[in-house]
Amino acid sequence: MRHQRGLQRFDHHPLPIRGRRLCLLRLQRPEHPRRRDHDPGVEPSHDGLVRYRARGQALLEFALIAPVLLLMIGATVDLGRGLLIYTMLQGASRDMARQAVLGYYSGSNTLPPTCTALATPCTLGPLTNGAHQLDALGMSVVYQDSSAISSPPSYGTYAANANPLLPGTITLTGAINASTVYAFVYELDARGGNPNPRWSCPTCSGANGAAVRTSGHQLVVVDLKLQWKPVLNTLLGIPSVITFDSQSVERLEY
Repeated sequence: MRHQRGLQRFDHHPLPIRGRRLCLLRLQRPEHPRRRDHDPGVEPSHDGLVRYRARGQALLEFALIAPVLLLMIGATVDLGRGLLIYTMLQGASRDMARQAVLGYYSGSNTLPPTCTALATPCTLGPLTNGAHQLDALGMSVVYQDSSAISSPPSYGTYAANANPLLPGTITLTGAINASTVYAFVYELDARGGNPNPRWSCPTCSGANGAAVRTSGHQLVVVDLKLQWKPVLNTLLGIPSVITFDSQSVERLEY
């Protein structure tokens, strides 16, 4: 029977048990010639089928999670870029406000200062150069002087605050381009006889014209606005256009 089933003797050394020497046989079924250390009763073709099914299951699981994974990566990149743009917009408005309160920037927002009050001539750029910090992100800058001291540039409207010493609300108007920084610079002066707010109008004549800003330690407001279009707005459920607004207020040093 042992030979018929292909069994073989594994150990034939006699063992002493209670004064008798008995020979115990441990029989082992021969292994498959191509599959050593194989579990008894398991055929090689079965293992191949298991591996094939495991690969198919892995591909199916990846196909289910891949869209979600790609969406998370895309949303992180898209929203991260928007956060970077807004952070740089804030830095640009602060830098412009700090420059606007200096005496040698009172003559123009678009021309370099003469710096005649300094012992050593300076090589500073125009005030509006501060907004060009976003050029590296593919943004462009738009700034125009006003046609009247009491009105903002043509690409915006101004609604005054109930408190004349606080900045009002500016709304973009006209043909507005995305990824473009629109700069507004104005002065708050609640003293009688002075326009409030006072916009930059180098071409204006009269007592309130000529200089871009007047002395008297008034407040200077720099307001930068930018319309940003996120790429994945539909999938993320956010507006197709988001307006970033950064406003900085400083007091004139003269």
